[in-house]
Amino acid sequence: MNGAEKKFLYLALFLFALGGVSRLGAFNKFIPLEDVFLPGDYVVPADAVSTMDTVSTVETDNYPSLQHDAYGHHKPKKEKKKAPELPIPINTAGKDDLCFIKGVGPSLAQKIIDHREQKGPFRTAKDLEKVSGIGAKKRQAIEEFVKFD
Repeated sequence: MNGAEKKFLYLALFLFALGGVSRLGAFNKFIPLEDVFLPGDYVVPADAVSTMDTVSTVETDNYPSLQHDAYGHHKPKKEKKKAPELPIPINTAGKDDLCFIKGVGPSLAQKIIDHREQKGPFRTAKDLEKVSGIGAKKRQAIEEFVKFD
């Protein structure tokens, strides 16, 4: 083993030991956890925390501006789209509703809407094949998720 490999091995062992010691909580006395895990302008509610050891478990769901990942980086909370009830009425559905159908993306949904506006409502599943990008297989996959009014 050469010198560089020894140094790497010692560094790896040191970091491994340091991680084990920190897992045991030896450093909680020296570095307050709220300084590590929470932004500087955040004030911990008195009723949420009783001891210093529970600061890292404070729920941030009630504070949308405090959604952070494991490294303390801010994560904007994404709004979840509500899934429409199936089957979807193909002649009145919007682009977002059509995108919930497996195999239909935003561009195909827009093609369906454009075809519907130009040629009129779809009367049967066979009419879907008139939309460019929808063949027999795609039509069969789509028709179980849509209804024709």
